[in-house]
Amino acid sequence: MRPFRRLSLLLVSPLALAVAAADGQSGQALYGTCAACHGSKGEGNAALQAPNIAGLDAVYVARQLNHFRRGVRGSAGDTAATAMVGAAAVLKSDNEINAVVAYIAGLSKVKVPSKLSGDAGNGRNYYNGICSACHGSNGAGNMSLQAPRLAGVDGDYLLRQYRAFKTGARGAHADDKFGKQMRAIIKALPNEKTENDVIAYVAALNP
Repeated sequence: MRPFRRLSLLLVSPLALAVAAADGQSGQALYGTCAACHGSKGEGNAALQAPNIAGLDAVYVARQLNHFRRGVRGSAGDTAATAMVGAAAVLKSDNEINAVVAYIAGLSKVKVPSKLSGDAGNGRNYYNGICSACHGSNGAGNMSLQAPRLAGVDGDYLLRQYRAFKTGARGAHADDKFGKQMRAIIKALPNEKTENDVIAYVAALNP
């Protein structure tokens, strides 16, 4: 496994330090449970609605796992997220979470070919005007703003998450600070066609 390398220097938090110091060998063993849905290389499985997670920032993944464990994410109306509540419960401690997310962050990124199609020009214009301020012009994310990478992530998954934020199935919990921010931002896209155009555009970017 390659050395853990994705923590922003601007994010020197107790969580970041703990993840950086996590035991990669134990993380690989713990990842065996995740591999059943997300694949041995973190490549995802569209049939199971499991996105590709290889190379995602460890602090972001740790936050999501903790949200699943605490009931912040995984409400009714989001079937795949509800399944993750049970999966996250397998990790019994913060140390186990830190180890597995460090392992995931060290995996080589795997781009999933996007099945979505849309108006690339319209998607690019809206993305650059609204989304890139946090997620970056290349979709690489910015963890100093707690914004994860979007480029190369399964487009169907991204669209489901967008709709989950829109309906309140995600981001409505009082403890989901960054989810609330997303729920506010997505109102800037005027219609479902533009939503599809933006998601198709960013999913097709190289991670």
